[in-house]
Amino acid sequence: MLKKRLWHDLNRETNPIGFGCWQIAGNHTSNGKPNGWGDIDERKAVALLTRAMSSGIDFYDTAQGYNNGNSEMLLGKAMANAKKKPLICSKIALTSDEITNCNLNNDFILKVEQSLKRLQSEQIDVLLLHNPPDSIDWTSFDQNILTTLKEQGKIGTFGISSISINGAKNAAQANFGSTIEWVFNVFERRPVTELFPLLREKKMNFIARSPLSRGLINSKYITSEPKFDENDFRSTLPDDWIKWVISQLRKINSNGIELKDIISFSLNYCSLFREVTSTIVGIKTMEQLDAISEIMNDSASQKYLKESVLANIPECYPKWK
Repeated sequence: MLKKRLWHDLNRETNPIGFGCWQIAGNHTSNGKPNGWGDIDERKAVALLTRAMSSGIDFYDTAQGYNNGNSEMLLGKAMANAKKKPLICSKIALTSDEITNCNLNNDFILKVEQSLKRLQSEQIDVLLLHNPPDSIDWTSFDQNILTTLKEQGKIGTFGISSISINGAKNAAQANFGSTIEWVFNVFERRPVTELFPLLREKKMNFIARSPLSRGLINSKYITSEPKFDENDFRSTLPDDWIKWVISQLRKINSNGIELKDIISFSLNYCSLFREVTSTIVGIKTMEQLDAISEIMNDSASQKYLKESVLANIPECYPKWK
């Protein structure tokens, strides 16, 4: 079993691999485009979450924006039967007025209450502002409502889930809350040098999302090309970025990683860094859960974690800013 990680400002520990709940939210759209990962049978989703909790996964990341809270609701149903409550992170998007005025409206409190009801919980352990603009000045953002919610025990701690690495750095530099969530994987390694030193200094938590690069880090794409259903949001991803990721995936395979070890290598790479409090993996099937559980319990799965594997792999997609 991989060593547990401490959550700053919560005094709790969880296993370093967590469960990303976006994938179980079901079909939904945003601005007329698919924003989910395809259809889901809700009974199977609750069974999946229930089994995940019994298998040792004790951190779950969800959001109100995942199909109008459906992901939260399913998680709440599973938690109602759990022997021990896992640590939960949920996310709420800011309104245009909240962004303009740099403070939260009273309606934000209602949104928190709605999430608590769906989660069947008295507290959201980690509450993140979901994808706020990079331009927000966090030093002047009014934290009073968040502080009050924390004092009332309705949230444990707070922070942001960032759009870009610059947004993540801005929030960390301003000491906004305790937690930053952003992308981190073998093909997006900029956090190692640009963000982690800051998080160490500030003693902040980091949630690594997209550790498998939107599911493209998968052994099946060594020999085949990705094809996504029209209800899968990945059907809207830029073709040039997809092709770049697949080309890098095939490079690390050429560098000596066996097909069966590609996912374990990628997840263990994230867990190498003590700054990573949790690496959240999107899980949609029992087969995927079994694979993740095996990685969590395999003490020998770090055998490929050496610099030569990534020697000719850029630290990020060259067109990202």
